[in-house]
Amino acid sequence: MDFLYFLGRFHVLVLHLPIGIIVALCALEWASRKEKYKYLAVASPFLWGAMAISALVTVCLGYLHFSEGGFVGDSANQHRTFGTAVALVATLVAFLRTSAFADVYKQVFFPASAVLLLLVSITGHFGGNLTHGSTYLVEYAPGPLRSLAGLGPKRKITALADADPFADVVGPMFHDRCGSCHNADKRENDLNLSTYEAVMRGGENGKVVVPRDPQMSELFRRISLAPSDEEFMPAEGKTPLTARQVDIIRWWIGAGAPNGVTLGTLTLPDDVKAQLTAELGL
Repeated sequence: MDFLYFLGRFHVLVLHLPIGIIVALCALEWASRKEKYKYLAVASPFLWGAMAISALVTVCLGYLHFSEGGFVGDSANQHRTFGTAVALVATLVAFLRTSAFADVYKQVFFPASAVLLLLVSITGHFGGNLTHGSTYLVEYAPGPLRSLAGLGPKRKITALADADPFADVVGPMFHDRCGSCHNADKRENDLNLSTYEAVMRGGENGKVVVPRDPQMSELFRRISLAPSDEEFMPAEGKTPLTARQVDIIRWWIGAGAPNGVTLGTLTLPDDVKAQLTAELGL
């Protein structure tokens, strides 16, 4: 199975090829309908064929990547469904475009390329959710767009005492450094670090945070290992937490993993206060 997993990870590399071909194909099919650019139509069968082959290869690799596990939720299922639809539609239209009946269906090819562009955009959106979380696109959006996406107003912290230790400090660290593998739709080892409740629930091997005991907390152990250690997190060369962030997480766990309170209600050692102030940019 390891070799299949190895192949599957090339999905994130080759997926850019069919996307680029679809964009080029859509432009070509639109332009070739005009008399001035009619000569471009000669390239159409080749592009359709290349796009169908690359889409099929991408989808096959995607299924191998999916078989690793850890991909759950609506975004994972929708990404797989729409990606498969892209490959099937591309293959069907490519067959028509390269067949002896191409002239009969010539009015179909531009609309079909536009449909594929829409499908691949939707597929990419759900794929982005798997990598960055479902709120990635609207994280910095204006208030009305955040509301449409079901998000509340973006929190603005102007004083250290007003900050929530999880929502404003530790949670964003997890989001930025751990969210690509441990979000609601992609849960490596069944661990989701996108919400406080999910963090405290832990993963497939049990709890990862033991309040008031950083040394017994698997999460802290993993992030404080030497980067060369195979159990160090985040893995696979992703940007690690800074030394200051690791210290803050150690303090947070040692303080009982507080949530839903403000830092002003907690007793903060001077060194922790300085680190929190710097982390929040206050």
